[in-house]
Amino acid sequence: MMRRTKRRAGAPPTFLGALVAGLLFSSGAARAAEAFAWTQYVADGIEARAITEQAECPKITIDERVTQMTLRAGPSDAFPVRVCAIAIPRDANAAAIADRPLRLPAPPVNRLLLIGDTGCRLRALALQNCNVMADWPFRLVADEAAERRPDIVLHLGDLIYREQACPRSDKGCAGSPYGDNWETWKVDFFDPARALLESAPFVFVRGNHEDCNRNQEGWRRFVSAYPYDAGAACAPQEPPYRVDLGGATLAVLDVTRAEDRAVDWALAPFFKQQFAGLADSKGPLWIAMHKPIYGSLRVKDGVSVGDNKTLVEAARGVLAPNIEVMLSGHLHLFEALSFKQDLPAQIVAGSGGDMLDTMPKTLLGLTVGDATVETGRGVAGVYGFALMERGENEWRLSEYDLHDQALVRCALRGRKLVCDGEGQ
Repeated sequence: MMRRTKRRAGAPPTFLGALVAGLLFSSGAARAAEAFAWTQYVADGIEARAITEQAECPKITIDERVTQMTLRAGPSDAFPVRVCAIAIPRDANAAAIADRPLRLPAPPVNRLLLIGDTGCRLRALALQNCNVMADWPFRLVADEAAERRPDIVLHLGDLIYREQACPRSDKGCAGSPYGDNWETWKVDFFDPARALLESAPFVFVRGNHEDCNRNQEGWRRFVSAYPYDAGAACAPQEPPYRVDLGGATLAVLDVTRAEDRAVDWALAPFFKQQFAGLADSKGPLWIAMHKPIYGSLRVKDGVSVGDNKTLVEAARGVLAPNIEVMLSGHLHLFEALSFKQDLPAQIVAGSGGDMLDTMPKTLLGLTVGDATVETGRGVAGVYGFALMERGENEWRLSEYDLHDQALVRCALRGRKLVCDGEGQ
C-alpha cells in the first residue's frame, strides 16, 4: 500500500489481555521447533500442508489410511525448513498429522471469515512496535477469529511487512528478523496465526507484499495455490481459480500488479479480460482479490483516495450481473459499501495487524472511481476481522474488534448491503 507515518491506533488491552498476550508471546519460543500444519484450497482442490525442521516429511492419516506427505519445497539457506503437501480427496471425512487433527471442508460454507494485511510494518519511517502486543495485535486478532469457528478463513493478502532492519535505538522492534526468509515468515505470520490455521481451511489471496519484488519466495513455498518449482522464475501474475462455497462460487484473482493511483493502460485490458472471463459462472459469484476496485481511505480536495484506477477501468461494463460482492484488503480498515449503480458490493477487511488507515467522515454519497456509495458503513483505527454468516436469502456480515465486540452489522442481499446505523 501507500506510505504511512508511525502511529498508535486502538485502545490498549486490559490487564488480563496484556497478561495473556505476554504468555502467548513467551510460549512462541518454546513452540518454535514444532511443525505447522494446515489445509488450504488450491487451484485443483484441497491440500494439506506442513512445515517441518525434520529430515523428512511427516505422515498423514486420511480416513484411517496412513500416507507419507510429499516434498513441496526443500531447505535452502534462507528457508532451512521443509514444506510438505498432499492432496485431500473431496470425500475425505478426517485427516491428521501425528496427533494434530486437520480441519477439512464441510460444504456448504456457512461461516466465511475475512482477515487481511496482518504483518508488522518495518520500513523506513513507518515502524511498528512488533514486540508490543498493543501496537501489533495480530496474534490476539487471530486467536479471537479462531474462536468464531469459521468454515473457511479467507486471508486477503499482505502477510509479511518486515522489509528492513529495525533501528538499533528502537526497542519496540528490537531483534526482529526482516526480509524474505523463514524467520520473518515464522514471526510475522505462522507463529501468531497458529490457532487460526488450525481452525479452518484457508484461502490465500496474493497481496502486493507477496509480489515478485518482495516476499515472493516465501509466498511460492508456503501458501501459493500452485505447485512450487525452485528453478522457475517468479510469476508476476498467478492464474485465477475458484472455490465452491455451496450456493455461491468464490473466484480468487491475483491483482497485485494493478496500479492504484493511475490507470495502467498496458495492464487494464488484461484485467478486463479476466473480469469478463468470470461471466461463464452459474449462480452467485464472489470475487476475492487483494486490491479493492472501490474503497476509500480519505478525501483530499474533494477526491476520494483508495479506489484502484486500473481496476476501475478494467471493470467498466464487464462485471456480470451474477457477481454479487468483491472481497478485498489492501486498505487497512473495514468498509462495507454498495452503490447506486448496478455494481457488486465492495467489502474491505484489511485491519488484521498492520498500521491502520483513516477514512472519510461519511461514506454515503461518496464518489469512488465511477461509483457512488448508496449504503454502507466503515470502521477505521481499530484492529479486527470480519465474519460472513449464511442466513435465509441473505448473508450477515459483522466486523469484530479484538475484544469480540461487533462494531458493524450488515446484511448482503444480492448486490446490496443493508447496515445497522446507516448514515452515521
